[in-house]
Amino acid sequence: MNEQHSGIEVSVINESWFEILAHRKSELQQQGKESDKNRMIAVFGGAVPSPKSSRYTQAFNVGVELAKQGAIVVNGGFGGVMEATAAGARSVGGITVGITCENLPAKVNEYIDVEWQVSRWDQRLLALVFLSDGYAVMPGSSGTLVELSVVIETQIKGFIPARPIVCLGGHWSSVVKRIAGTTDMISFVRSPTELAKILTQK
Repeated sequence: MNEQHSGIEVSVINESWFEILAHRKSELQQQGKESDKNRMIAVFGGAVPSPKSSRYTQAFNVGVELAKQGAIVVNGGFGGVMEATAAGARSVGGITVGITCENLPAKVNEYIDVEWQVSRWDQRLLALVFLSDGYAVMPGSSGTLVELSVVIETQIKGFIPARPIVCLGGHWSSVVKRIAGTTDMISFVRSPTELAKILTQK
């Protein structure tokens, strides 16, 4: 749709892909055993950890604890922390969602129940941020830093309402301390159980 403002033609893009995903989220939440508790929690973390690593085990336990609290676990759908949290959630009967994109070569992991594929990486990031009801942040690298930064910025700017952000361990503490106004926005916890309780409490 085009509009005219002061002689300049403005093209308004209809973000139908996001509307579709928001509708699918609503449908998915109704499938849960306790629909009032079925929050969708995004998990961010590195794609590197292998199944034999301590970080993979830690992420697996995060998935377990979130699912035990009735949360739907959503992540980028690929390997490392994404695979581990999905595997953990599935192991206790939880629902898992992977938001992937066409221009990344990786395949969705076997523990994802529902795959939502978008066209571009930036759409994937925005879907994870805007559709989720809370954020679990695991140790990671530059990709995880981008995800955490977008979550912080969208809340500071008021693009999304305040939603819980919980970091497991102290991996990101020095980064958060350097960003003004974030101290009260983010919780740091030591265990997957603490993380899940904060992210799923009413």
